[in-house]
Amino acid sequence: MKKCFLFYLISFSFLITNAQTLQPIEQKLIKKIEEHYPAMVDLLKNSVNINSGTFNIAGVKAVGQLYSKELEKLGFTIEWINMPDSVKRAGHLVATRKGNKGKKLLLLGHLDTVFEPDMPSNPFTVLNDSTITGQGINDMKGGDVIIIAAMKAMHELNLLNNATITIYMTGDEENAGEPRSLTRGDFIERSKQHDVVLAFEGAAGFNTIATARRGASSWELTVEGKQGHSSGVFGAAGYGAIYEAARIVNSFRETLSKEQYLTFNPGIFIGGSEVNANFEKQRGDASGKTNIISPKTLVNGDLRFLT
Repeated sequence: MKKCFLFYLISFSFLITNAQTLQPIEQKLIKKIEEHYPAMVDLLKNSVNINSGTFNIAGVKAVGQLYSKELEKLGFTIEWINMPDSVKRAGHLVATRKGNKGKKLLLLGHLDTVFEPDMPSNPFTVLNDSTITGQGINDMKGGDVIIIAAMKAMHELNLLNNATITIYMTGDEENAGEPRSLTRGDFIERSKQHDVVLAFEGAAGFNTIATARRGASSWELTVEGKQGHSSGVFGAAGYGAIYEAARIVNSFRETLSKEQYLTFNPGIFIGGSEVNANFEKQRGDASGKTNIISPKTLVNGDLRFLT
């Protein structure tokens, strides 16, 4: 984690000093990061131990309040972008400093995780001197804390004076609310007002920056077939919905899995005599018998692409 702090800090320093080599001020920033490291780990622990699954509105807001207090100390103006109750999302944290020098920076994070309160608990745990685990620690509370650590070091060295920086931490990155025009409207408008954007979710590893991010979408497959006795499968009764869904999904893999930058993953695959699914909540159930050919199968997955 220390490596992450230093790496992102050097990225900030480059933007501000426009230097190709490590400058004295950058060395001072690194020293500040080291000094603050224990406090930042405590902040990370406190945020990780707050469940903030996308649908846990109170938890997402609690993490936002935790980070808000830290950023407010650094001279940032804090806003909370509320969502209507009908959207069923917590809203977004926005922290701003406005100046008249240098590039206008937009720093991105998100407060929510994929871990909802009804999932098994996985609290902040230090495994050794280089590895920490916990719900949302990589995706992406670690990145959120790195933003705060960098801002704290820069603030103490008066490097935020006259800088224009917006920190935008969304509350529904893992499962965006609808309509998108509402849940992303403010975010899009603010992004147009900046020159440079840095997103702090983990990339390919240490000492690298991802210069492009793949878009993400989702897909659903519904297959219906004839219900019949299993003794007739492969014959007049047909193959049934489960076999047919498996054939279709495997055909996707055989045909498209070598396409550059394209991935598609079936995350939920449910078939049987009676099938129910709620893909928004990423869960479902089915019932059936081994001697009945399945009449229905539902599949839900993600799709990721660069162009």
